[in-house]
Amino acid sequence: MEKIIWVIADNRTDMLEAQRSINSRGSMRASCILSFEALQKALSSTTNMPSLILIDYDMSAKEEFKSLSLVKEQQRLVGIPLFFMVGNSDDEVQNDCYMRGALAVVGKPLNAVAVERIERMAWQFDVARNAEKKLEKQAYDLKAAREIERLNKQLEARNELLYQVFGRYFSDEIMERIFQDPTGVSIGGEKKNMTVMMADLRGFTAVSQNMDSDAVMDLLNFYFGKMVEIISEYKGTVIEFLGDGILAVFGAPIPLEEHTESAVAAAITMQNAMGEVNTYCREKGYETVDMGIGIHCGDVFIGNIGSEKVMRYNVIGSVVNECSRIEGYSVGSQVLVSSRATENMRCHFEIKDTINIKAKGIGTILKVYEITELSGRYACRLHSDEAQQYHSLSEEIVFELYLIIDKLLSQRVIKTTLKEITCKNAIVGLNDRITDFYLYDDVKIIARSPEGEIIFDDVYAKIIDAGTDRLKLHFTHTDKAFRHLMEQMMYKDGEAKNDDNKE
Repeated sequence: MEKIIWVIADNRTDMLEAQRSINSRGSMRASCILSFEALQKALSSTTNMPSLILIDYDMSAKEEFKSLSLVKEQQRLVGIPLFFMVGNSDDEVQNDCYMRGALAVVGKPLNAVAVERIERMAWQFDVARNAEKKLEKQAYDLKAAREIERLNKQLEARNELLYQVFGRYFSDEIMERIFQDPTGVSIGGEKKNMTVMMADLRGFTAVSQNMDSDAVMDLLNFYFGKMVEIISEYKGTVIEFLGDGILAVFGAPIPLEEHTESAVAAAITMQNAMGEVNTYCREKGYETVDMGIGIHCGDVFIGNIGSEKVMRYNVIGSVVNECSRIEGYSVGSQVLVSSRATENMRCHFEIKDTINIKAKGIGTILKVYEITELSGRYACRLHSDEAQQYHSLSEEIVFELYLIIDKLLSQRVIKTTLKEITCKNAIVGLNDRITDFYLYDDVKIIARSPEGEIIFDDVYAKIIDAGTDRLKLHFTHTDKAFRHLMEQMMYKDGEAKNDDNKE
């Protein structure tokens, strides 16, 4: 909405130049008042009060400041910023302007700095005025005098109140930008090179189906609390929560020179913090969870997106879509970083594995590294899981694999035979030569005994390695029947070891 600036002057040339300069900004409209009589008429007929009043000093001095006195007598104009426009900027004139209540003194004709100053002050006044109106309405609705007094104090501290309210929805950096920059609350943004991070809990949709809504919210709030704290520590900005996922950027709105190193260090720290999350899960009786993280870098559009009534700070671009694909390849407890992102990194980093991603919607192959350690300023290391012993089977178990394509379960079954298994991984033999699957495809598993009885049927995994006759699976979600099977295997292995020791 345009801010109205009253320009009170009797020199038409000065008036036109001031009007042209103010209107050129697009966010303001100058309302010209050429005489004391015109000011009286404006005060009697206008309901929309200005956001700032600009008075020509020469005119005021000539009329013995009659227009200025009339302005000051108006109760509804109290608090509106008052600027003097002067042709002679000597100290005596400026001091007289300030003594008469001027908030600022600008020269004529108005230059770009003066117009920007007028715009900023008018914007700040509108923010304050709107806050006052909201709080005053609340005050009138209260019956108790004590509550009215409390709200009056809130009026005096309106900016602090705004921080408290809106700070729940925006990071501190975004709040600072909104309050300091008049354009910060308008639709629009900028194209910037930055690092994008996406984190997501593996198999959480399946996990949440066995939890009530209060437990789901409790777990997510604890998880988000830990992760957001770490992202903020490394100067990242959380853009939004995507179900059980997090979208964050590094390098905006506050510029960050080493934004990729900061993002990778945050990701490693986040993975290490999953130990605390799962300790909390065990204490509450929830299933433990894994998190996958993808990191990518490039030019994105970041800014306020939406309408004048509803908008949000967001990031869009192909980099975000590609980052989502990278994150989708993570099996959990991993930090996957695109090779493009690592080109920005100046510190040494350790690579555990390299993955070539050819996913739907991406025209070229993305080379991605699984990074486990950083050195230098951001020195940190990914905590490695304790090596788990593979269990061999005394009887044959058939794993029926159903591919999940675009979140839809395929009806075609790939029959395999379980060879070895841990709580996290499994090696299965292919009964037939199969080629219509890709590494890191998601599958649902139904396990059957030799007699065809179902052992478990609510287990999900990713294909993380493939040979000519076998596949390696990483479990992303398991059910109670699976965990019962693993407990039996570990118990039998324990008995076997005890028998060996007796002998």
